[in-house]
This record gives sequence, C-alpha cells and structure tokens, in this order.
Amino acid sequence: MTYSQRAQLRNKQCGLDNNAKEQVHRVLVCCPIIRSWDLPDKSVCGQGPSTPYIVGGSVAQQNEFPWISLLLYKSNLPSLRDSPICAGSLITNRYVLTAAHCLDVINFTVTEVRLGEHNLSTSPDCIVLPSNKEQCAPAHLDIKVSLSIKHEQYYTIHGRYYYNDIALLRLESSVAFSSTVKPICIRPDFELAYSSFEKRSLKIAGWGSYGGPHHSTVLRSGTIIGMNTKNCSSRFPSLGTPDEDIHICAMGQDGTDTGRGDSGGPLMFSEGRDVDQFYYLAGITSYGGGPPYGSGPAIYTKTSSFFRWITDKMYETENHYFDF
Repeated sequence: MTYSQRAQLRNKQCGLDNNAKEQVHRVLVCCPIIRSWDLPDKSVCGQGPSTPYIVGGSVAQQNEFPWISLLLYKSNLPSLRDSPICAGSLITNRYVLTAAHCLDVINFTVTEVRLGEHNLSTSPDCIVLPSNKEQCAPAHLDIKVSLSIKHEQYYTIHGRYYYNDIALLRLESSVAFSSTVKPICIRPDFELAYSSFEKRSLKIAGWGSYGGPHHSTVLRSGTIIGMNTKNCSSRFPSLGTPDEDIHICAMGQDGTDTGRGDSGGPLMFSEGRDVDQFYYLAGITSYGGGPPYGSGPAIYTKTSSFFRWITDKMYETENHYFDF
C-alpha cells in the first residue's frame, strides 16, 4: 500500500471502536457533516497554517495553500507523464475547480487529483525546524475523478484565447478537512463580478515553469497586481481582448507570473491579517503570463462571474447523477 493510499484511509478514519471483536471492524469511518455541493464558510475555508509553476516567485511554506490541487493525467506519452500540466482548487469536500482547457490536453486524460502536496519529489514532505528536528506533513492524497464538467459555452479563438474557461472535477470520494487539506473560500458578492481587481494585490501558486524549461518540484508562490482589462489588451495585444465581465488581467512587478503547468490553478485575494486572514478564489489561471508565453500579464477566469454556474452544477450533479 502506498503512502497516498494509507493517507486516504487515515483521512476517512474518525475513531476506534474498542468493543469490536475483529480489527477490521474497529475503525470508525467519518461521514461528511456538510453536503458535497455546499460551499463552506469561513469556519472551514480559506486559511492555511499560521506562519512564499510560478515565474520568479519564492518557495511556499509547507501546506501554505491547503486547497491547491495537482491534476494527475493518464497518458500514452510516458516521458511527459511526470510534468505538471494543470492545477486546481478544492472548493468543497468533493469538488475541485479548474480551467476547462485543462480537460482538453491532447493525449492526456485527467484521472486523479492530488491534495496536500508540496514537494513533488518527496513523500511525505518534511522540513527541518530551527531545533534541527524533522517535522513531516501527512502524506498527500491521490483521489480518483468520477466526473469532469466543462462549462457548456467554453470555446477558444484561434486556438489560444479561452472563454468560459472553467470546469469542475467531482472526486470519487469525499475528503475530511485537515490542516493540510481544506477548501478555499468563494464569495458570491455582486460587486466582485463587476470588479477588475485593478491595482489589487493577488496571490498565485503552482508547480509550473518558473523562468526556465523545467517545472518546479516544490510549490512556489508569488504576488501579482490586477490590471484594467482595457489597458491590458492595449499594452499587450498578443493577449487578444479580454472580456472584463468574465476575465481578470494581472501581472507581477518583479518577473513573478504564472507559467506553463500553472493552468487551472488559483488566483487568490485575501482579507484580514494574521489569524483573521482568509483567502478567497478570485480567478482561475487561463492563459498568458511568463515562459514559455513570453513576458507579460496573464488572463484569469473571474470566479465570481460563474458563482451561479458553480453552485448549480454541483447541486444538479449530486441530486440527479448521484442521487443514492
């Protein structure tokens, strides 16, 4: 049994029944107390542990963003199988939000989602404390995808510019939230749907390319700034014309940006400070950004514009396709 398989079993365990006669009957399995289509509130979402494929960013703290998910693909091209292709964000105990174009990768099919990951080259992930003692995080979880749902009106222009670039991945089994696996918050605020996030500081994170031909084995993060979409398209015509109703344009000031392998990952904004700081999902990485795309801003799907689509699709899926 692999680390991930053992971690999945531990993730479902919530106690022991010492009165059971056989060992196999002693383990108590947790049943989720929230419905899988319910977006959690701040009692659950948006906070990592207390305590930096991102171009020019720094290494994130271990499990700093416990909602970030790595999409795992089945491929007939083994040489590329281990390179990060796309990421996503856990939003409930059973759904991951990502980009629709991450489901259209030629010769690759999304089969699993990895949660609680930090360093792709180690399992479990460990750090050395100032006391020289080693502290290890729980092993990551690899959970199979039971259903992929792309936006019905997702399309491309000239094979590059993505509209309605949003998709949901339903996990085969629900996850129990912990310090290393928890969802990011999503706000339905009316004003967010009409905000360009211009001049706002936003956070990005991923395992994608960070200035060279290779991906990062360790999760990296960085801070970028929102731009007005009209100025974005006039200054960087190669991006086409972003639609301010459904897109966010953002760019780093020091070379920090999203790159190849970061598609589908989160664009985050935070409110509050210290123990009262919460992260919200502002957008989903769509196109543009750093290498191999050149240098410039990236375009993100504006999450708040699709809030109703997200909630409706989860409810519809659970109550029609999986009505047990």
